[in-house]
Amino acid sequence: MKNKPRIIIQLLILLMILYVAIRPLFDVSYAGDFEAYCPFGGISSLFSKLEMGTMSCSMSEVQVMMGIGLLVGVILIGKLFCSYICPIGAVSEWLGKLGAKLKIRMDLPSYIDRPLRSLKYILVFITIYFTMTSSELFCKEFEPYFAAVNLFGNSDINLTYAIIAFAVTIIGAVVFRLFWCKYLCPLSAMSNIFLNVFPVSIAIIIFILINAFVAPLSFVWLLAVIVLIGLISEVGFLKSFILPAAKIVRNTDTCTSCGICEANCPQGIDITKYNVINHADCNLCTDCVYACPVKQSLQINNKKSTKYLAPIATVVLILVSLGFSTQIEFKTISERWGNFDELENVGVFTKEGLKNVKCYGSAMSLKNQIQKVEGIHGLDAYAASHTVEIYYDKNKLSELDVKKVIFSPIKQKVRNIKDKSIDSLSIYEVGINNLFDKVDDTNLVFALREKDGVYGFETYFGEPVKAIIYYNESLINPSGIDSLINTKVIEIKKKNGVQQLELNFEIDGKGKVTGKMGRYEYEKNMFPEFDRQFNKYETKDEAKLSVLIYPMPEAGHPLLKMRLSYLTSHLSKDPGIVRMRTYYEDEPMAMIYFDSELTNLEKVKEAIKNPVLRVSFSNGTEKDVNNPYKSKPDGKVILAGELPEDKK
Repeated sequence: MKNKPRIIIQLLILLMILYVAIRPLFDVSYAGDFEAYCPFGGISSLFSKLEMGTMSCSMSEVQVMMGIGLLVGVILIGKLFCSYICPIGAVSEWLGKLGAKLKIRMDLPSYIDRPLRSLKYILVFITIYFTMTSSELFCKEFEPYFAAVNLFGNSDINLTYAIIAFAVTIIGAVVFRLFWCKYLCPLSAMSNIFLNVFPVSIAIIIFILINAFVAPLSFVWLLAVIVLIGLISEVGFLKSFILPAAKIVRNTDTCTSCGICEANCPQGIDITKYNVINHADCNLCTDCVYACPVKQSLQINNKKSTKYLAPIATVVLILVSLGFSTQIEFKTISERWGNFDELENVGVFTKEGLKNVKCYGSAMSLKNQIQKVEGIHGLDAYAASHTVEIYYDKNKLSELDVKKVIFSPIKQKVRNIKDKSIDSLSIYEVGINNLFDKVDDTNLVFALREKDGVYGFETYFGEPVKAIIYYNESLINPSGIDSLINTKVIEIKKKNGVQQLELNFEIDGKGKVTGKMGRYEYEKNMFPEFDRQFNKYETKDEAKLSVLIYPMPEAGHPLLKMRLSYLTSHLSKDPGIVRMRTYYEDEPMAMIYFDSELTNLEKVKEAIKNPVLRVSFSNGTEKDVNNPYKSKPDGKVILAGELPEDKK
């Protein structure tokens, strides 16, 4: 432990990760983000930005600048991330020392070691390729750090891949020296690619020239070429050439070849065989410099003043990268469609604080929504600041029209009516400023829950947004409702504490009571109906389809209603099941349409009750998720042709 600066930095990184893990236990308003500073995610997202013009989901300027900072560090100083910051590298080193004490750790012979190194180049290509062509971080499916800190519970994790990668990392670190880092780590591969930056630079210049003067090429070709350069460089030569500028130099006049430096080298490099340590595995950790018993026999660039260069450079690069990230903002997506280039009168509507635009997926969801509207021809979205810029034809639409397009009206229950004596609710209409997106809707629910009496609300577009609020006049009056809406700070009780929520709603003008609504009409009005057709439903003779009808209370729960697409994805695996819809009749009901010639009732029920749902996602992946629906599919079966008109 002579190299105290490195140990201190490694421990600080691990303590910060631990802090992110345990802070939610005492601060319920904090959401831990274990990839907030992920440099490889940033590099992958940068390729996605270059190829598709879109940022990968959950990646921002911070991760991209950290990735660029890492590569700059590799070129100028060395692989500082690997030696000072990487939590997998630190833990692997410590596990390796355990393996050495147990006398079970070994170094692989060259004829096995060299070919195995190619694996990480195959993995880095696959990982970045899938990211840059889908804008979804493929590395999250298997990366052992991400799996471990999320306790293998994150939905982005492919459990099989992650368990294999984690086991290989832990066991490999004990039995073989830094197995993950040497043979499988995609970030290690990317670092080694830029360790010999000159051939990579030539490849980049040629790629730019071809795109400028010959024909446009996909960035996949550039990725393939630089990965091949890195593979040949490491497997063929296993050394860096001109750069990085900082290298450990051995003074052959004073060195006694005692081997202490080699014994302390985490990478197992035969240091006494080099005058200048240019081995590809050297990451400038300087453990050898600290361990050397002969002063100044090992130094960085033969200079006394460079002993602390690596830790200082590590801290400086992190600070500079974070500083740059605050000065820029990348567009999460930038899309144009239709005859955009031919428009003569283009308007740009900018909306800040659109909190439901928070990543690539939600930005694309908004794009898909507005692309259907005639007159809208483009979208720029900035997930980090929740800002959108919508391009529209001013000859067809006004700014007010565009606002209306991105507004999402909602019917939302605040609480269930448990008192059976309540047979009707009063209706209060009021204008509310700063109520626009789904996050605002959720916050309004929290505000209206502060006192008994309010049961639900609807919103309609306007300036201000019009809200229709359903309440029990014996428990609360309109002025009381206004007070709830105007509240600026509320406390939300959660299992592990209390969270403070800041609100900025404002009542606009004076609201009015417009009458009453019967309880049954209210429940039916507020029920969020769902209807999904699949397995070529449109080709079926609807009248001959069988329909299973059964009570499904969960269909009325807002969060569980959002997961009905998971259930339909699972049901669609049976080619005989072709449709699912829900409706309200005294209670929430579900209807499952199926072709009795292709499946039977028992199979349909088994699919509904299965404790695990097999879900297909838009990016082509499939995952198993726990079935949140516990309703028993015990009901009646009739032909679709026999359904009343209002149920078809």
